[in-house]
Amino acid sequence: MFTKHYAPEELEKRVIRKSDYTACEEAFVDTCLPGREGKKNYCIIGAGVTESDRQVVNLREPHGFNVGGVSLPTGKINSLHSHLTAEVFLVVRGDWNFFWGHNGDDGEVVLSPGDIISIPAGTFRAFERVGSDDNFMFSFLGEDDPGHVTWSNDVIEQAAEYGIYLSKDGMLIDTSKGQNIAAGIEVLKPLSTEQLLRYNRTSPAEMAARIYNVNRSAGRSEAFADCALAGGAKQYHMIIGEGAHEFGNCRAHILNPHAFSLGAITAEPGNGFLAHSMNVPQVLVVGEGRWRVTMGQESFDIEVEDTVSIPVGMKREIQCIGDQAGILYQAYGGNQRVTLDWSTEVLEALGTAKDTYSPQPICNDNRYSIMAA
Repeated sequence: MFTKHYAPEELEKRVIRKSDYTACEEAFVDTCLPGREGKKNYCIIGAGVTESDRQVVNLREPHGFNVGGVSLPTGKINSLHSHLTAEVFLVVRGDWNFFWGHNGDDGEVVLSPGDIISIPAGTFRAFERVGSDDNFMFSFLGEDDPGHVTWSNDVIEQAAEYGIYLSKDGMLIDTSKGQNIAAGIEVLKPLSTEQLLRYNRTSPAEMAARIYNVNRSAGRSEAFADCALAGGAKQYHMIIGEGAHEFGNCRAHILNPHAFSLGAITAEPGNGFLAHSMNVPQVLVVGEGRWRVTMGQESFDIEVEDTVSIPVGMKREIQCIGDQAGILYQAYGGNQRVTLDWSTEVLEALGTAKDTYSPQPICNDNRYSIMAA
């Protein structure tokens, strides 16, 4: 598979470490309201849905989805809002209370580290920190341009009382700081009852079915051809969408299209993925342990909360290192099932040739049949 050449310094920019994340405390209109200040928003890959031109974006390159992050002081609330595309949260630190519905009373659930929740597009949702101030969540938004946030009416109405408005293109206008509403600029108004009724209502049971935790779930130990080789042992978790599995007779925990898929592997030190490439952008997020990612000839060691963007067609190897097992989350652009292109060395170790390799599921036990050359 062809890939453009990347200089070592270019690859280094794609390794976005926790220390590289840059918070913006005025990314959204609700942070301007009394009692709701202190929220820190991070744009790691893609500009997301920020409403501030002061938001730092670590990597703007389109991936088909956006990766961001958020932290909140204890007791503070990220106000009720809705997105045009799917939004997925991965809790890394702290406990978080999620609630949803037009008025925030359709349901609620407290999530803890390792929990993943996928909230449907068009569902009003909010969350608040409970417990320690040591907290962080990753967020994934579908599409390169996920559109703008739709805020609940109370946010729009309270902001207007303080002279703060949102333009229809999703940018903040704070007249209390001397900013003016330019001629021809329309600002967002509260939703009418008719408009509000077009938004989703999600039951507690429906939302519960959209929660996943790797540590509480069984993975697949024979999901990829390299699982049978030294250094390739791992458990694979299909969380959202088709993902990159090579086995049959298996469904992801969450099936509806998100414009990206999300999976995870767990592996003991010395194991992971052997050399391969793929035809979609891939983003890695470290959940637990330490990992070594080799892109081409360059290797990078990453730790909890670090993020790596691997370009289309780039040869990569991924290995858990250190002295404890790890969890590595993997997001892939697009809704389609991702095809892995194994290196010649891997295929030779499997006893097959590149032009005849075809993973064939056997019955229902997800083992491999390799078509020999």
